[in-house]
Amino acid sequence: MQQYFIDEEIHSGEILDLNEEILHHLLKVLRKDSTYTFRLCDSSGTFYHAHLIDKKRCEILDRLEENNELDCDVTCILSLIKSDHFELCIQKLTELGVNRIVPYQAYRSIVKFKDEKKLDRIRKIAMEAAEQSHRNRIPEICAVASLKDLEQYRSRNNYICYEAEKNVASLECDGSVTYIIGPEGGFDEKEYEKITEMGYRSVSLGKRILRAETAAIYFTSNIVGKCQ
Repeated sequence: MQQYFIDEEIHSGEILDLNEEILHHLLKVLRKDSTYTFRLCDSSGTFYHAHLIDKKRCEILDRLEENNELDCDVTCILSLIKSDHFELCIQKLTELGVNRIVPYQAYRSIVKFKDEKKLDRIRKIAMEAAEQSHRNRIPEICAVASLKDLEQYRSRNNYICYEAEKNVASLECDGSVTYIIGPEGGFDEKEYEKITEMGYRSVSLGKRILRAETAAIYFTSNIVGKCQ
């Protein structure tokens, strides 16, 4: 069942004017009419069933008691990598339940975000992935961070995934967790040292060297497995 996010709080029985983007998707892309029931998620993270009553409005039906979010607050600091790979990570991390994604301009990041249009694009990707996976919230996509910014994103548990690390540490995810994924080519040694000095604990992803996008999805899956 299709889900959409709206920026206001709603209640059962209300008649709601839908925005043009939702209307276009329902009427032109999906070609639905009043016989189709869809989901709306309001600004409080509450789900409702709804159906069209004309080409502009819908009626809010029953409220759904669902919480599809993780039990802990998860932040991924994701180094900038090639555009299509980065967008794949945004989509999959959203589906897995990450609450916050921080694009990071790592020392070895080749890609740079030159304007807000790129952030707008990945925020839209995150919204669509959150709709597809029936999440209560769209993850926050933060402004691009530099090394000095990483300290402000620390959580109760903090990790940096480092390809040269040999010890496979057990993960603790109680309350909140932040983890950093490196770019193509990995972390610069001085950069790695400064990050660990901030309190990020170095962890291994195993014996094999993973691509950045594989590492992001793999490590997130391990985190999520402990936070359901």
